[in-house]
Amino acid sequence: MTTRGPAAVGWDSWVRIWAAYVVGGILATGVLVVVLRREFAGNMWTSLAALAGLLAWSALLAPRRNNPEAFYRRAVNRNSVLFVAGVLVLFLVAAWWSPQANAALMVVYALIYMALPVRSAILVACAISFTPLVYSLISQTEVPMGLTISLISVVFNPAIGATITLAIDRGGQLAVLLHELEGSRADVARLSREAGTADERARLAREIHDTLTQGFTGIAALAQAVESEFDADPAVARRHIALIEATARENLVEARTMVEALTPPELGTGPLAESVRRRCRRLADETGIDVVVQLDPTVPQLDTATEVVLLRAVQEALTNVRKHAHADSVHVTLTRTDLGVRLSVADNGIGFDIDDTDGFGLPGLYSRAREIGATVTVTSGSSTGTRVDIVVPA
Repeated sequence: MTTRGPAAVGWDSWVRIWAAYVVGGILATGVLVVVLRREFAGNMWTSLAALAGLLAWSALLAPRRNNPEAFYRRAVNRNSVLFVAGVLVLFLVAAWWSPQANAALMVVYALIYMALPVRSAILVACAISFTPLVYSLISQTEVPMGLTISLISVVFNPAIGATITLAIDRGGQLAVLLHELEGSRADVARLSREAGTADERARLAREIHDTLTQGFTGIAALAQAVESEFDADPAVARRHIALIEATARENLVEARTMVEALTPPELGTGPLAESVRRRCRRLADETGIDVVVQLDPTVPQLDTATEVVLLRAVQEALTNVRKHAHADSVHVTLTRTDLGVRLSVADNGIGFDIDDTDGFGLPGLYSRAREIGATVTVTSGSSTGTRVDIVVPA
C-alpha cells in the first residue's frame, strides 16, 4: 500500500479545484452556445465541437498534476508553446462560429497562465482579449458589444492572471516545501534509527563486557590454575573445577537473560546488597584475596536501572582487581549518604594511570553512570591502590 504525504494531498486538492473551474467554465460556455443559438447567428455544432476539443486539449496538463514543480517552474518551451497554440486555435474556432463562446475567455486565461511564465502569459492573454472586438468588426455585427467585452477582458486579465499565478506559485512552493519537509523528516527518522542502533550496540558491548567477558576471564584463570594443582593439591583443583562449572552456568544464565531483557539475573532473585555480596564472595573464592564487604541496611530500594549500574560498577572494579591490581585486600561499601547512595570499591594494589585506559571498562562505567545521573570518581596511585566511588543522587 502506498502512503501519500500531506504535500501530495494538498496539491491534489488544489488541482481538483482548478480542473473543476476549467471543466465547469467550458461546460457553461457550451450551455450558452446552445441556449442563445437563436439570438446569434453561427454554427452551434462546430462551436460545440471546438469547445469539446478545448476540454480534451486542456487534459494535456493532467500528466503534470503529480509534479507541482512543473507548474511552479513554468517556462516557454516547445511543449508549453504547442499547448497554448492549441488552446488559442480551438477557442478562436469556437468563438468564430458562435459569439457566445467568447465566455470561455476566462477559462482560456487560466490555461494560458498555467502553461506559461507570467510575462509571456500576460502578453498572450492581452492579445486574445481582443478576439470579440476583431470578430465583431469582421462580421460588422455587435461591434459595441465586442468592444465592451474586449475592454473588460483587457482590464480584468491582469487581475485574473495575478490570482491564478499567485495560486499556482503558492501552491507549488508549498507542495515543494512540504515534499522537502517530508524528505527531511525521513532523514531525521533514519538518522535517529541509526543513532539508536549505535547506542544499542554500545550498550550491548558494555553488557557483554560486564557479564560474559568477565565470566570467561574467570574460567580461563581457574583453568590455568587447575593444570598445576592436579598433582600439587587435588582438593584445591577440585574446588576450582567446581567454581569453573558454577561460573559457566552463571554465564549461561547471563546470556539467556541478556537475550530476553538485558537485566542481570541476580537482581531478579534478591536485593542489590545480596548480589554485591555474591560477587565479592566469588572473587575471594577464586583468588584468595581478602574481600571486606560493608552493606548499609538503610540503603533504600532503588529502581532496576540504578541497581544495574551499581552492580556493573562492582563487577568492573573487582575484575580490574583480579586482572591488574596485584592486591591482597579489597574493601567494598554500599552506604546511604546525604547526597544519595554511595558505592565504593577500594584495593591496596599497585594502581594504574587513569589517563591511560582503553577498552570498555571505565568508559562503559562512566557511560552507564550518566544514564542515571550518577557521578563516578576514580583515584589510583602506586602506594594507595585504586578506589572507585559512584554516587547516585537521592
